[in-house]
Parts: sequence; structure tokens; C-alpha cells
Amino acid sequence: MKMAATKTAFQSVDVESLPRTDLARLGEERLIAGQVIRRAAGSSLYRHLWPRWPRRLPAVRDRRDLQRLPFTSRWELRDAQSRWPMERIACAPVYAWASSHSQGETRTWMPFGKKDIELVQGLLDRLARKAQVKRNAVVLAVTPLAPRLTNALPYLWLTADMAETKMKLEFIVTSMYMLGKNNWPEFALRRQPDILLCRPGDALILAEHFPKAAGRPAARPRDVLPNLKTGIFFGEPLAPSRNAIVDAYGLEPYDLYLSAEHPGMNCDCRFHQGIHFWMDTCIPEIIPAAELNREQSEPGYRPRAVFLDCAAPECRGELVVTTFAEAMPLVRYRSGDIVRLIANAPCPCGSTHPRIQVLGRHSQIPASEGSPS
Repeated sequence: MKMAATKTAFQSVDVESLPRTDLARLGEERLIAGQVIRRAAGSSLYRHLWPRWPRRLPAVRDRRDLQRLPFTSRWELRDAQSRWPMERIACAPVYAWASSHSQGETRTWMPFGKKDIELVQGLLDRLARKAQVKRNAVVLAVTPLAPRLTNALPYLWLTADMAETKMKLEFIVTSMYMLGKNNWPEFALRRQPDILLCRPGDALILAEHFPKAAGRPAARPRDVLPNLKTGIFFGEPLAPSRNAIVDAYGLEPYDLYLSAEHPGMNCDCRFHQGIHFWMDTCIPEIIPAAELNREQSEPGYRPRAVFLDCAAPECRGELVVTTFAEAMPLVRYRSGDIVRLIANAPCPCGSTHPRIQVLGRHSQIPASEGSPS
């Protein structure tokens, strides 16, 4: 059958309710037609990891073949970036660089091509629809300290809105770094935002600052920000802070999961039954917890992964993605994020994509990976 495809970089609604088998097939088509493996081999990362490609790697004709390839780890990515010139990391023209998770002073930098940036902007439109963002809404975007991908989110969103979606959104862009150094909380109170975009932990800190800025230290944010009805939270698991945020602000919280390595802009919907993991942006797998435990106890053991859409509900493990990125595809990339599969059954909103909960980071270096030399 002919697969549904996006009409433009900004319109991906056609794939929201595809049957699960068709979603898997769509991923395979994008893997093969996009020549993901061949393009990845042009990066210094894979030229190092696959020194005898293509002679010594199995042919990849579908996603089952994909699982015969080795994993890629974030330590290997960092190692490649420290060993080789950064321009050799990318395999297409680069329009922007974004930083991801840090380990001490070491950061992972990801290149973004034009199509990658358009993808993020299109997914921000999908986020707006899932979070029921209304026209003319005022968005207060409070970002962490640069240079993370999340610092660019409000700017990518507003340019996408001006160019394509035309919801006439208004953005107030500020940062936690400037909290206490200028009067942006007072300005936000005067403008009365409808949406708060920030990290959950920062929302709890701001819950003390907004009443003080309003001259009502005993009040709650919901008392001084009556228009604020929606919160979109990124950067860390929402679950531990959800109840406290709802109590303080009286808003509806949406959980957003993304990283610079895989900017899928995955989010939950109005039913709040898990984060929708968009299978049209990558081929996702999960390494079950039992496999991770065996990897830790048996040096040299290579854990097995299962496709996320084939895993059993309540399966917990490390998320693995193969991306279709333009500037730098990642092949079987171990994200380091531990997730729980909530369901593969369709969501009440109509989406057929898997739904997950992000539990936290897998902080220990797997025994089979070792440290970069």
C-alpha cells in the first residue's frame, strides 16, 4: 500500500493515526529511501566504528536487518568529536549546532541541517496541537543556561508560526540565569501569559518568585497569573513535580521529551496517558532492564533490544534510536534515557504511536562499551 507522507516539513498530521504496522513500514521506507546507513558512514563517527564498511557490515534492507548492526553510544560520539575535526562529524551542510547532555565539562554537540531544523519546527506545530494551544496565546518561555537545544525552542517555534502555522503566538523569552538580575517576572505578570514553557524544577522555583514580584508573597502563582492555563515541561521527568506544579499554578501540564541527538519533540496529549513517541521521526528500540543488568554483570555481553512498538506494556529499559537526520543520522544510538512503555494500543486521542514515560538517565557506562580511549 502507499504510505501516508507529510505534505510539507510542517504538516505531519497524516501519520498521527496510521496503523502500527504501517508506522513500522514507514520507518523502514525512510531508513532505506533516505540512505541512512550510507549517509551515516560519511561521518567520522562511523568511519571509525565501521572501518570496513560496506564489506564487513550486513546489508540493511529492512528494520530487522538494522538490528544486526552494533549499537552506538554517547561516549563513542563524544570520543569521535574529541578525536576528529568537527566538520567531519556531519555528512551534510550544517546550519546550526546544539549541545546535549553534559558530563562535567564535556558536552555532546549535534549538527543540524536545513531539513533537521524544519523537522523540529514541524514537530513544534504538532506539540501545539497536542497541547491545545489557542490562537493569539502568550507563551512565557523560561530556558536554562545556553548552549542547549532547548534555548532555541521558542525562537524555532515563533519563526515556524510566522512562516507557516500563523497562529499569531506571542513569545516572552527569558532565562533562569537572569532570575533576580532583571525584572522579567514583573514584566511577565504585566503581560499575563497563557502558556508556561520551562523545566519542571524551574517551575517550582518560579512558584515562589511570581507572588513576590506581584507584591503578594503569601499568594500562589495561580492567584497572580489567572490566564496561565497550560504548562509545557521539558528537560527532566515531569512526574515527581506534576502534583506540586498543578497545585501551585492551577494549569494543565504537558510532558515534553526531546534531546539534541533525537529532537523528536515527543509529548503527551490532553488524556495524559503517556508521552507519544513519534515513530515517523526514527526507528525506536528498547533494551529491557534484564538485558542491561546482564550487561553490567557480564563484561563483553552485547545486550539485545526489541522494537519499541513490539515490546510488552510496562517494559522498562534504555531507549535506542536510529534517526533519519540530514546532517548526522545516528544508527542504533543508545540514548542513555530509561523509559517505561505504557502502551502500544491507540491513545484515546486517536494517535497510534507508542506511549512512554521517561524515568531518568542510565548514568553508568555499560561494561561492554568501556571508556573512550
